[in-house]
This record gives sequence, C-alpha cells and structure tokens, in this order.
Amino acid sequence: MTDCSPSPSRRLQAYAAVAKGVLWLLLALWMVLALAWGALHAFIVPRIGELRPELEMRASRVLGIPVRIGRIEALSEGFMPSFELSDVVLLDPAGRPALMLPRVLAALSPRSLLHLGFEQLYIDRPELDIRRDKGGRIYIAGLDFSQRDSDDSRAADWFSSQPEFVIKDGTVRWSDEMRGAPPLALERVDFVMRSGGRGHQLRLDATPPAEWGERFSLRGVFREPLLSRSEHWQDWEGQLHGDFARVDVSQLRRYANVGVEVGTGRGAVRAWADISHGQVVGGTADVVLSGVSTRLAPELAPLELTSVSGRVAGQRFATGFEFGTEQLQFQTADGIRWPGGNVFVRWSDAQGLQAARGELRADKLDLNALGQVATRLPLGPPTHKALEEFAPRGMVEKFEAKWEGPVDALKSYEARGRAVGLEIAARPALAATAAQPARAATPGVRGLTVDFDVTQAGGKGKVEVRSGGLDLPGVFEDPVVHLDELTADVQWKKDGPDIAASIQHLKFTNADAQGDGTIKWQTGKGANRFPGVIDLQAGIARADGSRVWRYLPLGVPKQARDYVQNSVVSGSATGAKFRVKGDLRNFPFKDAKQGDFRISAEVKDVNFAFVPRTLTKERTPWPALTQLSGELIFERNGMEVKGARGRLAGAPDLQVKAEA
Repeated sequence: MTDCSPSPSRRLQAYAAVAKGVLWLLLALWMVLALAWGALHAFIVPRIGELRPELEMRASRVLGIPVRIGRIEALSEGFMPSFELSDVVLLDPAGRPALMLPRVLAALSPRSLLHLGFEQLYIDRPELDIRRDKGGRIYIAGLDFSQRDSDDSRAADWFSSQPEFVIKDGTVRWSDEMRGAPPLALERVDFVMRSGGRGHQLRLDATPPAEWGERFSLRGVFREPLLSRSEHWQDWEGQLHGDFARVDVSQLRRYANVGVEVGTGRGAVRAWADISHGQVVGGTADVVLSGVSTRLAPELAPLELTSVSGRVAGQRFATGFEFGTEQLQFQTADGIRWPGGNVFVRWSDAQGLQAARGELRADKLDLNALGQVATRLPLGPPTHKALEEFAPRGMVEKFEAKWEGPVDALKSYEARGRAVGLEIAARPALAATAAQPARAATPGVRGLTVDFDVTQAGGKGKVEVRSGGLDLPGVFEDPVVHLDELTADVQWKKDGPDIAASIQHLKFTNADAQGDGTIKWQTGKGANRFPGVIDLQAGIARADGSRVWRYLPLGVPKQARDYVQNSVVSGSATGAKFRVKGDLRNFPFKDAKQGDFRISAEVKDVNFAFVPRTLTKERTPWPALTQLSGELIFERNGMEVKGARGRLAGAPDLQVKAEA
C-alpha cells in the first residue's frame, strides 16, 4: 500500500531545526546559570572572607577609586545570599579616606553578578561630607562629581545603577565655599533609590537644624533618555518633589539661589521641580507662609507680607519662560489684600526674523493692591511711573493679551477682558520742555465697568458707570462730573499716526441733567493732530437751570461763564440740544467757517438776575426776572434769550415780555 501523507517542506524543516537549536541553547544557558549559582553557594559563599582581596580589586576597578574592606561575613546561605561588609573605606586620588562606612549589607542575585553589582546595598549610619569649592565644583566624600567622564563620576554612575540602594540613619554635612555659607548638617538621613530598566525612584527623609524647621522629605522619579548610556546620571530627566511641613524659607538664601532675596518667612512649602540633564528647568510650589519679607530686585524696597498662600509655577525654555499663579492670596503689612487671582505669563525671545512674543492671562486682579505693591515689584520705571500717575483701582475679572515685539516698542498686540469698579486718575496736559515732549490731557473715571477688545489697529468696548464720575481736565472749570449712570458703546481705529473714535448710544443721568448723544472724534491733519476734530451731538431731556454754567466748556470765555453762574439763580430746562463740530483748536469757533458750537434749551420758572451783583457797585441790586420762560441759546462765544416771558421781582403784576 502506498503512503500518501505529505512530506514537510524545506522551509518548515528549517524552522523546526532553528527552534530545536534555540531550545538547546536556552537549556545550555540555564545549565550554565545553575552551575554558576551552585558554585556561588558551594564555593564562594563559604569562602567569602578569603575572597576579600579579589573583591577589593574588582570594586576598585568598577568604581574607579581604591576600595578597602575590613571584613566580609556571609549572613545567609539561602537562595539569595547576603553579606555584611565592615569598615569599608573609599580612598580619594591622594590616598586619603573619602568615605567611611562602618556597616554595609549587600545582597546578590544572578542579575547583579552579570552587571558586577549587587541586588541590594544597605548602608547603616554613614557620615558623608558634600562640598562645593569656590570654583563651583561639587565634591561628595572628597570625590569630584562635576566631571562627566572622570573616575569619580563613574563611581556615582555605578551606585545609581544598583537595583536598590539604601542609607539608614546617616549624617550629611554640606559646605558651600562658593557662597561662603556656614556648614549645614542634616541628621537622621534615610535614603532609598530603586532602579530598573530606564527608570529610577528615590526618596530622602532628613532632619535639619532646629532653626530650619521640622523633618522634611524629598522624592524623585527619573528616566534615562532612550538613546543615552544608562550609567550617565547627568542625562536623567524627571521630577523632584519636596515636602516641608514647617520651614524657615529665609535660610534658603544662604545656601541656594532662589531668584529673589528672602529676608524672613515661615510656614509650609510643597514643591515640584522639573529636572532635565541635571538642571532645574521648571517647577511648582504650594506655599502657606507668614511674616514674609522679600526683595524682588536690588534697587527695590522690600515687600512685606503678613501672610501669603497659593501656588506659583514656572518653566524655563531655551528661548523664553513661563510663569503662573493659582489662587495666590497675600496681605501686606499695610493691610492691602490680594484676593486670590490667577496669572499666567509666557515670553519667547526674538529668533532671527521672528520677533519676541508675549502672552498674559489673568483674572481677579485687584488693581488697588497691585498699585500699592507696584513700587516693590520689578515692573520697570515706565510702569512704576504710570501706576503712580493713574493710580488704578478696581477689579480686573478677566484679561487676555498677546503681543509681538519688545514691550516698549510693540509691533502688534491684542487684548480683551472685563474690569469692574474701575477708577483711573486723570492727567493734566503738559507743555513741551527741553526734557520732555508735550502731553495731551487724559481723562479719569470712577465707578466704571468695561468690556473691551483691542488690537494695534483699534478696538471696541462697552462702558457703564454707576454712582461714579468723569474727570475731564481742560474741558470744564470744575473737571469732575458726577454721574448716577452712564452707558455707551465705544469704538476706535488707528491708521499710522491717525486715530478715529466714536461713542454711540451714549446715555447719562445725574442730579443736574439727563440726556443722550453721540460723539465722533479724530486727530487733526499734519502737525496739528491734537486736540483733534470733534462732531458732538447731545440731547438733554432734563436739566437744572442753576447748574447750566457748570457744563459750559472752558472754550466759553470766563466772563460769560461767570455771568451765567451769577444770573441764573434757579429754574429748569427741557429739550436742550448740544452741538459741537470742528477743529477743537479753534473752539468756540468765533468764525462760522471754523466750526459750530451751539447750546439751546427751553427754560421755565427761571429766576434770572440779568444784572447780578457782581456787575454793579450799587447797594440796591437790580430786580431779577422771575417765572421766566423762553429759549436760552449759547452760540459760539455769546448768549441769547429768545421769546422770554416773565415777571419782575417785587412787582408781581408787572409782566415782562421780549420778542425775538
């Protein structure tokens, strides 16, 4: 009978041969490992003391420094043998003891043997000296750890590559010759580092001197870059976390550069530091401190804070930085309280043709608190001067801004936000001098709520004033106009040096008047850009006649303004119309070709002293007109009354009538 079963293909036969070879190879490796492990238990462990010279030589070769071992004793003959090493000494290049370890426990495993290391190293009660010399070089136990490829650095790399490295109840002394700080000793130091694959985890608990605070903890998680040599700890990247339950932060300035000078400060700090290639590139800190005194720049006065709490975070880049706060609250020694706002700032330096860039986001900015502490913040002289002159108050509920170019010469920008309860001081105009150019007057405001959206080309906003006022220097003799309510929509555009603005849907009311209107304004031509060209139209539904003089602009001659103030004793006006149109350099437009200035109103029940006491030297004043009604007109630099009807004071039966 013929066998019809298919024969295996050559490819399948080759796969089977390879699989069989791999199995035999694995079996051989396991047999070699078993023989080696058996040799370790049968010959090495019982004779470990006799191998001390060989181990010293091997350890010296691995670490790159001389190693002396006083005594070795096997503690266990189980599957995972361990040894106790006594009086271990590491010598510096000059042959002097660099580190003395009274008791070291070491555990072996097959993996550790392949790497000429230990599965676990446990060091009991070591004493370690760490020093930074005047040149900035770091010495640990007398060994220079600053050089990446030195023998001393290879020792650190070997320790950091061990699967588990433990220090119990140690003492660490830090000396900083570079900063000239007194030595710092940490007691009861417990340290654990575990390494596996490309990851490393460490924890340090220590007790500082009493004046520093209470026991603290440091924890780190690091990873080696994928293409980096594993023994180079300088290439690690990760995060370091510190927890200080009670600390005097003023002690830090003597031992570390924290970016600012901290005079005093006590409380709790939790911090996270981002590490890359041995450098701190960013971090976050949660703080609850009291009695803080800090100087943010050498030329600034100290900032005194009775309390501060919240989160601060920052990050450095190759071309810039980020900084932010979350729920940051503080109270100054003057009683000013920052309410707990959030701030985020990002800055990128100019790169080639790319201009510098900035971004700012903020909420709950208390401008009053900011103005009070501004002189102690590194904001620059121009900002300090502006904050002093404008004295801003109020709350910025939300603010977002982006810009390109240096802050003092922006190429482009955009900003939007909302502010409530805003108060800004007015600035009077200044004439040009040799030291400074001329400056136009800027108005002030009180009780303002504004939503705004602006760019370098213009912007828009919605404004509202309640129980506030406007300060208009150079407009009225008494520049402050009190307002019960004002609302308006504002828009403006910029085209090079030319500026155009408009105010639409303007409505206002106060104790003197109620009305609405529109305003259009633009810069003048050529060198005569200011005070600009205006087109103002307003309607007054209600007005107190005795207060009309109050709203006559300074362009009206003072004699005329004084006459209106002294002559219109009482009365009311309705249906008033206010019109100003033309170049404000020519106000009040004596020539009709220059522009138009006209105020007209229907008045009634007016008490009009048409010859006030200020215009006569006679003891008996001229009788006033009472119950006067008619049309009162201010046009250009004159005043006129049309259709007047009234009675003469002291002669109620005598009626006075003036026809236009």
